[in-house]
Amino acid sequence: MVLLVLLAALFFVPATYGLPDEAVGRVVSVISGDSLGVEMLIADERTNAIDSIKLADIAAPSTVTDQGKASQKYALSLLKNKMVYLDINDNNSTRNEWNQLFCVVYLMDSDYRPVWPPVNRILVEDGYARQVDDPNNEFDPSIWWKPPPVFPPGEKRDQLIAMLEKAKQDQENALAAPSPIEPAIASNSNLSMLIGSSKSSFAAGSSKQGSVLEKDASSGRISIGYRK
Repeated sequence: MVLLVLLAALFFVPATYGLPDEAVGRVVSVISGDSLGVEMLIADERTNAIDSIKLADIAAPSTVTDQGKASQKYALSLLKNKMVYLDINDNNSTRNEWNQLFCVVYLMDSDYRPVWPPVNRILVEDGYARQVDDPNNEFDPSIWWKPPPVFPPGEKRDQLIAMLEKAKQDQENALAAPSPIEPAIASNSNLSMLIGSSKSSFAAGSSKQGSVLEKDASSGRISIGYRK
């Protein structure tokens, strides 16, 4: 009986995974349902300033087909101009023949924590891509379908919060300064846009355990909800 209780507890307690935050970026283009252009905000030694990302272990239809156009449109609505965490493949080659970086991609909530499930699964689950498990990369897509994990606090999140907070303060200082400093605001437009779209108060901590994507059954609209 004790063994059964322990097994039940393990089944219902969310797993604790390593943080999927090897890099942080902003999605600047959606080439197809499984290919993105990402501007790096917090880079990794394997990333370029603006990099081409291939969503690992999924395949979206070609954009020359109606299905591919629908997949691209859906990914665009989900990702364009959003900040994301990138979990980069560490096994064998990190890039494919088109020099795209293999990644599992996570949206983030208003407290800058990764949101479960990853974007890769969302596209499969909503019928805009199919799952293709590549044995040559480090990822196991079966994990995507398990209960939401608890991600531990992450250094990249702290860096991102500090970066955005500084950019916000710089913007406020520039707006309050005499006009000769105003051109500096325009030169940092990307961070300004991110600041403007952020709903966070840049709090370093939160009482919530994690965030999950929720989909409205009637409209299909996706939103971020919190798991206690």
